[in-house]
Parts: sequence; C-alpha cells; structure tokens
Amino acid sequence: MNKTVKGILAGCGALAVLGGGLAVLKLTEPETPDDNAAEEDECIDLWEIADSEDISSITVESPEESYTANRKMETATDSDSDGNVITTEVANYYLDGYDGIPMDTLSIRTLATRTATCCATKCLRTDAAESDLANYGLDDPITVTFKVDDSDDVSFLVGDISPDSTLSYLCKADDKKSIYLVDSTLVEPYRKTILQYLGTAITDAQAEDDETIVEDVLIERKDIDYKMHIVYDDFYQEDQNGGSSAAHIMVEPVRSLLNAEKSASATHGLYGMICSEVLIPHPTDADMTKCGLDDPFVRVTVKTDDGKTQVFRMGDTYEGKDPVSGEPVTRYYGCLDGIDCIYGFSAEDTVYEDVTPDAIASKLVFETYVWDIGRLTYKAGDLTLDFDGAGTEQDDYSVTCNGEETDTERFRLLYTYLLKTSAENILLEPVDMTGVEPMAEIDLKRQDGTRSYNVKFYDAGGMKAYIALNDNVSFSCRKSYVDTLIANMNIYYETDKEFTMTW
Repeated sequence: MNKTVKGILAGCGALAVLGGGLAVLKLTEPETPDDNAAEEDECIDLWEIADSEDISSITVESPEESYTANRKMETATDSDSDGNVITTEVANYYLDGYDGIPMDTLSIRTLATRTATCCATKCLRTDAAESDLANYGLDDPITVTFKVDDSDDVSFLVGDISPDSTLSYLCKADDKKSIYLVDSTLVEPYRKTILQYLGTAITDAQAEDDETIVEDVLIERKDIDYKMHIVYDDFYQEDQNGGSSAAHIMVEPVRSLLNAEKSASATHGLYGMICSEVLIPHPTDADMTKCGLDDPFVRVTVKTDDGKTQVFRMGDTYEGKDPVSGEPVTRYYGCLDGIDCIYGFSAEDTVYEDVTPDAIASKLVFETYVWDIGRLTYKAGDLTLDFDGAGTEQDDYSVTCNGEETDTERFRLLYTYLLKTSAENILLEPVDMTGVEPMAEIDLKRQDGTRSYNVKFYDAGGMKAYIALNDNVSFSCRKSYVDTLIANMNIYYETDKEFTMTW
C-alpha cells in the first residue's frame, strides 16, 4: 500500500477518536510513514531473471559512448577435497569489438549479475511527464538492454545519483512514467567507461609450470648511446657455478654476470606486465605518432625459445594523476606489439625507462666453484702460483702448486679471496691498456672444459684498478683489493700465516 494512502487512513482514525482541533494539527504536520509501510516498500520487484547466465548480451548506451558485452561459455576446472577434478561451465562476458585487448572480465561480468534481479527501494513517481525526466537525469540517461535466452529483452534507464548518494534514479524503458530509487551499487557498473573495463593487467605472469625460456633481451633507449643485450646461458641454469644464480648474462655493453633478483624485472619484465591506465584502444597511425610510439624512446625486444618475439615500446611522457593522492604524475605512453592498445606507464610499472647495467650486474667476476677448478694460475710481477687440481669435492680433491703437492685447504682459502673480486663499476667507455704491464693476472680453467677465462688487473690511478676480462677492460675496483691479493699470493708462497680477507 502506498505510504500516502496509509497516512490518510491514519489521519481519518485520529479525527474520529480525538476530535476536530487535534485533527487539524495532524493534517498540517509533515507526513511520517509508519514502520509497516517502510518494510513493505523496502523491495519493489522490477524484474527477475532466474539465472544471470541466461543473459546472452548486455548493451550499454550512454551520452558519451556505447558498447556491448557478449556471453561466452567457458570451461572451469577445480578439485574437491579428495583431489577429484571438477569441471563446470561458467559464463564470462567480453566486450564486442575488443578481441585481443586484455579485459577485466570479473568486472565486465557484473554488468549481468548486479541487476539480473532488480528491486527498488522506493517508487517516487507513477505519473512523471516527459518534461519531469530531466529532474532525475533520465532525459539523457544510460540505457541498458539485456538479451535473455528464451525470454523477452529487459531494458531500463539509469539516471542521476540522488542527493542520498547510496541511491540512484531508474525507470524501465517501457514505463518512463514510473521513477524508482535503487541502490547505487546495482547500477554502478553501467556508469563505467569502456576504458575501465579494459584491463590494466596486460600480460599474464609466468606460471610455475611454464618452462618457456627467455633467450634474448635487447633494450634500446634514446638517452644512452649503447644497447643493453642480455642472453640466456644454460651453464648458469644448470647451476654449475659457485657464485651466480642468474640464468642470464649481459653481453652488451660489456660482458657481465647478472644479479638474479635485480635483473629479473629486465629479463622477464614482459611477463605479468601491469600499466597505470588504459588510454587508446585501436589506435590509428596518427595516435601512434602523437604518442611518440612510431619512433619510441624505449624499445625492448624479447625472444623466447618457443620461437616468439615480443616488442615493447615506450614513447613520449604525459601528465597523469595519482589515483590515491590526485597529485600530477609523469607517465609514458606505451604499447606491446600484438595488443592493439596504447597504455600509460608510470616509473613504477617498468624498469626499462631508466635501467642501467650497474643496476642489474652481479658485481661478481669469478664464479666457478672451487672443486670444479682444473687449473688456476696467479701471476704478479716475478711471482707465479700455478695450481693444478682434480676431484669433485673437498674429500677427494687434490692440488699441486708449481708442480708440488700443496694443502687443499690453503688453496681453497686463497681462492675464497679471489671470489671476493668485485666489479664495482662498469666501464662504458673503451679503455686501451695495450703495452701496460698488469698488476696481477689470473688464468682459470674448469676441469670439464666448459669455461676458461683470463682476468688482468691494471693500475687506474686515483686508488682505482681496472679489471680486464679476456682482454676487455670492462670494470673497475679499488686498488687496495689488488694490493691485498698480491700480498696473499706472497703469503701463500713464503709462509703459512693466515690470509687477509679484507682490504
């Protein structure tokens, strides 16, 4: 029963019992609905679709744009407590015309589920004229249409949010005279734009059981005059080394081992890629040029062992807004080949706009495990320590120095200091040390023959030393480290006292 009718009946009862004077007061007071009426008006059924998955499509038309989400039945698998696989069919919804662009399917699904069954909290008008619709934002509304299996379409209009922000105005498409208040959360999905339904999660993270190998990563940037080239090396994947766990090495601008944790965002940055915002789906050539993506600031090319090549580009910068503080933030236009969309990336979304070789290098120079060494030669001036070793572990390893049997533990300790060699700085400019005598030189060969390399240390002046790997001067370190190395070589040759492990 309508609240107004209930109020009139209550007023008539008061007239009969209390008399005229009091009746006049009652009729002039603001209407106060009784509790029973409020309970009856808590839910006014507008329509009911028994199962939201019966909705085959949802079309949303607003003054700014229109889009359609179509149902697609997909197989989902799960397991019960006994480990039995359970297969079910579920309905997911995808934006029509946006195939190949990542979507937020969980959010899109709410277009169907929120109002499959809809009830209003109150009916405001049953006799609204066309001219009244503007008062509720229903003169230029959001129009929503459900196509339902084996049933009539359901179509309704969404208007403004009411002064009570928890409620919004709504009417049925075939009955614009009846204006209802509904919970704002029911119609919130229809206020979103297409861009809000296109996902900011651009690529999937690499699954634990995905054995795809990133074989080659090339990072090119306009603000540096060299390329960063990273390649996969199965020598490190098989963990044959004693000091580096990264399965990739840098080969440009210098050859360097990589820190596994710090380099992962560069080697695997196209997995689990997330942007800050979706900007332009289906960009034109003009859009690409305007955003600086035809001649990008950053180009990252990644090749995997399944024969695929992906190219990620970052273009010009633009001013965006922080979603929490609202403060302006600088972002980059970006795109991933194969996905027809331009995205906005903040500095936190990727490392590619400012990653440097120093940031991802491991700083290690020597990485061979001590018991894998076949031959190790130290030279400094007139002093030479030439070690030959054989064995697989400390208990069966034997070693000679300059042809004479020597103590295995002393050999291990001297090598332990050598493992501390740190490529503190990567040298990006060429350094020519032709004709210069090194302070010290190390030759190392593994027993299995898979690795051999030569390392020379040169005085660089200013308390620094250069490190040349296979005759390429690539790093620098403190000269005091080399001085201590030479001192330890002399300790090994002349005495049995302890080595110095700090410098």
